[in-house]
Amino acid sequence: MQLPRAARSAINDRSEPGQVLVVFALAFVVVIMMLGLLFDSARGIVLRRQLQDASDAAALAAANVILAQSPQGCSATKGPPPGSPQAAVVTAAKNSVAANVPGYNMNNVVVTCVPGWTDNYGVQVNLTSVSGTFFGGIFGLGSLTVNTQSVAVNGQTSAGVFSVVLLDPSNLSWSGSTNGCPSFSINGGITATFDSSIYVDSSCTASNGGAFASKGGSATLSFAGNAALRLVGEYKPQSLTVTPPPLEHQAPRPDPLAGLAVPPVSSIKVQSTSKLVLNGNSPGQCTSNGLVFGTNGCILQPGVYMGGIQLKSSAEVYLKPGIYVLQDGGLSLGAQSKLFTIAANKSGATAATWATTDCPDGSCGVLIYKTTASSTDQITITAGATFMARAFNPDVDTTVLTGPGTYDKESYRNLLIWQDASPIPTSTYAQPSLQLQGGGSAVLNGTIYAPSALVTLGGTPGGSGGTLDLTLQFIVWDLNLSGNANFHFVYSENAFARPIDYGLIQ
Repeated sequence: MQLPRAARSAINDRSEPGQVLVVFALAFVVVIMMLGLLFDSARGIVLRRQLQDASDAAALAAANVILAQSPQGCSATKGPPPGSPQAAVVTAAKNSVAANVPGYNMNNVVVTCVPGWTDNYGVQVNLTSVSGTFFGGIFGLGSLTVNTQSVAVNGQTSAGVFSVVLLDPSNLSWSGSTNGCPSFSINGGITATFDSSIYVDSSCTASNGGAFASKGGSATLSFAGNAALRLVGEYKPQSLTVTPPPLEHQAPRPDPLAGLAVPPVSSIKVQSTSKLVLNGNSPGQCTSNGLVFGTNGCILQPGVYMGGIQLKSSAEVYLKPGIYVLQDGGLSLGAQSKLFTIAANKSGATAATWATTDCPDGSCGVLIYKTTASSTDQITITAGATFMARAFNPDVDTTVLTGPGTYDKESYRNLLIWQDASPIPTSTYAQPSLQLQGGGSAVLNGTIYAPSALVTLGGTPGGSGGTLDLTLQFIVWDLNLSGNANFHFVYSENAFARPIDYGLIQ
């Protein structure tokens, strides 16, 4: 029997409030769950922020002790990849976490050494914790696991690959020899091969001389692999072949060693209070200047040489490992003079035995640091001289400090010649240039850093042609290659100076 329409309508009307109540109850539960999740998520975010700050601080604390270790580095085993972190690195990280997150479980602090471009100078800290949930637990959603990761670096990391960086930005109002037009120049019939790129910051256009140009003669310049000549300005084509062609209108490259702290000159032992001039290789020449006579010449010790050092005629000199400060003076090697770096336990050298016996790789090395204040003396290696030198090696440094100053030995690694950047060039002042001329025997390894000076490299190697292989890197104001030599600029990342990187990188 079917109910009358009026009766059916009355029953439906009575059921609607019950349906709304059910829907409301279900919606209320969903809303509460969402609010609970938001609340629990917020707690997790707060915890993650706390742990991230703690892991950042721990990574920096661990990085701070990297250079104080022996051996230096995050791990005692450099790799690649590096091994486990040294105990002091782990301790520094955990102490930092304990100070910033009291009660944190130290078993959840994971410290590792970072492989790759950081070259054993990077440290990674991972923290893990569980964020308890309130509403999530009620609804059976469980707890939240929070993970953080921080990476800090402190040391000489792999820098960008380059053979030359020229820092002269160009100053058109200056004289033609100092205005940076060109900043990189070739004069003569040289043939030069670079294993890595050249960066020229000069913005000179071709119409005002070019950032790079040839000043005469027919020369050839080539680059290996993916290396290239990169110019902020333009190339002025002349009697010159460049392979591949120069890249113009590139971004400038800042000084990669701009943050390098100068040696503590006032605290380094003074070895000579006036210009040291040596005329020959007799014992009398040495003893009269307070020096020791070695196998065939005078032995110099690291220290300050007021007025600089000059080698005349057949003078022969050996440099023990360390820092040589040319205070208000230069370094001059006359024709037929000889200058060798030697190991601390050696008393002499010859060109034939230098690389294998007298100064094998890792056993010797010097930094020749030239101050420029009140000085016009240059660093000059005359054609016909013999100059065989390895760059500074902190592992065998014998420099004596007599004052309170200190220096970061590692930051000087692989620096060979450094002419101070101050005073910087102006329209009326140009720093003394560095002139390295071939014609004798030259075996040079390391970085030449003269951020405010012109470097001129030229001559004919060995006096009889051939190719002059130089494992040299230049970071200088301007560079000129001259003469008729064949140059091969060998690139070796482990032989060149690299800046100290410090801070969080992740």
